[in-house]
Amino acid sequence: MTATLAGINDFVIKLFFGQKADSLVGSGLGGSDAVFLFIWWVSVFFFVLLMGIMGYCMVKYRRREGVPAEPSPSHNTPLEIAWSVIPSLLLAVMFFWGFNGYMKAQMAPSYAEQIDLIGQKWAWSMTYSTGIGASEFTTLGGNNNVPIFVVPAETPVRLRMNSADVIHAFWVPDFRTKLDVMPNRYTPYVFTANALDRSGADDRVQTTTDKKGNEYAYRDHIVYCAEYCGDSHSEMVAVLRVVEPSYYQTWLNTPPYGVTTEPVEVGALVWQAKCAVCHTVDGGVSTGPTWKDAWGYSREFTNADSLTQEMIDRDPMEWDNYIRESIILPGAKVRAGFTNAMPSFDGQLSDVEMRGVIAYMRSLSDRDPGTPIPGYPELEAEAAELEAAEEGGE
Repeated sequence: MTATLAGINDFVIKLFFGQKADSLVGSGLGGSDAVFLFIWWVSVFFFVLLMGIMGYCMVKYRRREGVPAEPSPSHNTPLEIAWSVIPSLLLAVMFFWGFNGYMKAQMAPSYAEQIDLIGQKWAWSMTYSTGIGASEFTTLGGNNNVPIFVVPAETPVRLRMNSADVIHAFWVPDFRTKLDVMPNRYTPYVFTANALDRSGADDRVQTTTDKKGNEYAYRDHIVYCAEYCGDSHSEMVAVLRVVEPSYYQTWLNTPPYGVTTEPVEVGALVWQAKCAVCHTVDGGVSTGPTWKDAWGYSREFTNADSLTQEMIDRDPMEWDNYIRESIILPGAKVRAGFTNAMPSFDGQLSDVEMRGVIAYMRSLSDRDPGTPIPGYPELEAEAAELEAAEEGGE
């Protein structure tokens, strides 16, 4: 009997959710899946009971020729008390059971891993305690630049969520929690991902090797935006990659790039993480202008003086300044033929990343002068001197 009931419960969960919950909020006796099953079984019981009584009464008290209808009682005090008290008690159980799960999704212990999350049209970005963000990307549907966010298993994680433009909603179906992401305020999202089952019983647990050659196990969960936010709302997705805590610490303290990383490489990563949703690099049409063959060409604006070819030829730095200004104040110069749909990235890019974006846009243009990005040669020379000093000390 117990095995049969468990099998029915598993079937119901898979029917409605696709799989069992993978977080502390959703799984276990106090999780949302258990609350859902309790509500479902209560609903099934009363549906069968009430429909059975209704069917019985339809047959027993049906109208018969020559038989007078029985008078209905005006009231039945015990019955009325029963149908008021019993459902109220059941509702109280549902409320406090569900409230317990809600508090788990809102309150984080002091030792929780803190991660900042920003939602903006139409991408998610995370900044970790060491200052790094997503460094790997994958393809989901028509989006070829879906960021992969790494989080530890069996560890409380607290996301401090904020929107750079409109209202979004951070939804991880496998965690059973959806919370709105609002502009001009922070919203907490707390979760603890379940442990990875490396026995082979869970076919969602995979093994791979990172760029540094470290092998690690992981389980992926899809992140959606559950609040309509514009044209590319359906492509505002990300991947939460749950890894073992030991590997997470290794990953967290291994930044994908530094001050001496080639600027073009840095710029390509920044484009994937923050810009690809609106700007193509192959000349394709999108919400914003393509970066292909953009740098070095004259530009017309709807709200500012033109960036003429004469100005660019006289000082190519004009284009670099235009890029920087557009990142910080996107509405200052709106390209003719486009609307100002871009949020400000002021404070979201480091100097290394800003330099990288400029270098990457240069590299995509057939007018790339091939000159070094200002400041980078000095950093390379300084790094070479430090490396030589370390080798000499050995």
